[in-house]
Amino acid sequence: MDVRFVLQLDAVERLRAQWGARDPDTVAVAVLAQLAGVRGLSISARDLRGRGLPTELRGLCEVARVPLDVRLTPGADLAAVAFDIRPQRVTLVGERREAARSAATLDVQVLREALRKPLQALRDAEVQVACLIEPDLDQVKAVHKLDADAVVLDTHAFALARAPREREAELTRVADAANLAARLGLSVAASGALDLLSAAAVAGCAAIVEVQVGGACVAHAVLVGLDRAVRDFDEALARGRRRTP
Repeated sequence: MDVRFVLQLDAVERLRAQWGARDPDTVAVAVLAQLAGVRGLSISARDLRGRGLPTELRGLCEVARVPLDVRLTPGADLAAVAFDIRPQRVTLVGERREAARSAATLDVQVLREALRKPLQALRDAEVQVACLIEPDLDQVKAVHKLDADAVVLDTHAFALARAPREREAELTRVADAANLAARLGLSVAASGALDLLSAAAVAGCAAIVEVQVGGACVAHAVLVGLDRAVRDFDEALARGRRRTP
């Protein structure tokens, strides 16, 4: 089985925020990325409580011709998202910490009972449900007991490790969690600070069927253009997959 490259669009929002501009437009980037061959799109929808659905999110749903994954905290208005825009998947994430550049992982072991109601609301709308978790075996088991469809394994620790021994240990941790999740019948994605080299390494785990990349792809696109950047990441994942034991 091959591995899908998914563009994490939060990086576009962060780039815009650097100078308070309206460009680059997230929807336009999504259209160009699909033309370049991206296999999926992911975006965080922050704090929907009482505010309705952002125009940007509606626009993405209108142009998406590939699976769209929307990241939401369990406290957000999940029912509105599920029944109004019907993304293919909602990934439940923790509250983003102050100054953090990405969503926090969920402690599903602690929150499992609290997550049952929002998960059921999504299931009623026939939306797949994933949980963003640390690559931890107990967390994987908790997601399985919750009867979710997928896990998104946080790869920050691996991607940011510098010492070879540390990188090897973190990659093993990701692979062990992915293999257990696959054995339990969960679909497995990887996401978090991945660049061309680390994304290829993660793709070497056969249990991982989806790799999400944001900032590194957008940064690479500054140098080579978005079309080439998407193709470069696709090729990197393919190379990593060919090295699968």
